[in-house]
This record gives sequence, C-alpha cells and structure tokens, in this order.
Amino acid sequence: MAKRRILKKAVNGVCADLLQELLAYKQNNPSIPDADVENTAQSIILMQNDFVARLSHVDKHQVKRFFDQLQDDLAVSTNEIIDHIYHLS
Repeated sequence: MAKRRILKKAVNGVCADLLQELLAYKQNNPSIPDADVENTAQSIILMQNDFVARLSHVDKHQVKRFFDQLQDDLAVSTNEIIDHIYHLS
C-alpha cells in the first residue's frame, strides 16, 4: 500500500492533467462556450477535492477494499470527464 501523501499527489496530478487537456481542447476549438469549459473545470476540481478528502479518512478495518474502490472510482470519474471534454460542442 502506498503512502497517502503519494496517493494525494497522484490524484492532484491526474486532475491537473485533466485541466490541461480541457484548456488545450478549448484552445483548439474556440467555438466551445466558456460556460461549458468553466463547468467542466469546476467538476474536475470537485472531483479532486472529493478524492483527497476520501484519502484523509481511511477505514482501518477495510484498507485493501478501500483503496481498490478508490482506484476504481478514480478511473471511472476520469473516464467520464474525458468523455465529457471531447463531447463539448
């Protein structure tokens, strides 16, 4: 099991990459409304806050299950945001 500090840095890195991807996509597609970009950026930040908060409160009785679930949830959330970014009109 990795240290929580390292996992928090990994979550922050994933969210930073998502924000960079969103801004690059907006730059290449200037017709996308700014409000859609702002809403997507807010959802990325909320996702980051949620996962960092979850890492701060680990259930000591089910550590392996907790981290497996966290990893699965992070993958699902990341894929949803990537899909949302590429379907902005």
